[in-house]
Amino acid sequence: MESGEIAVQEKALLRLTLAHAGNDIVVVAHGGSIRAALAAALDIEPERALGFSIDNLSVTRLDHIEGQSFGAAWRVAFVNRRL
Repeated sequence: MESGEIAVQEKALLRLTLAHAGNDIVVVAHGGSIRAALAAALDIEPERALGFSIDNLSVTRLDHIEGQSFGAAWRVAFVNRRL
């Protein structure tokens, strides 16, 4: 995974978040895209995101937290949850 992939996913996350502000968004994605989104949300190196196991049909939840004094942030609610 490269930093360019992270930037693409981060841009997509922000675009969707702004377009659907205040609403839940469900995204169906490949494990690599999920790892890239996690790397962007956690602000970690792409190689570190490879440590996340993403099973087929699992659920990963990222919450966008709007802040007033510190700007926006991401909360990783859970990763690779099997329902």
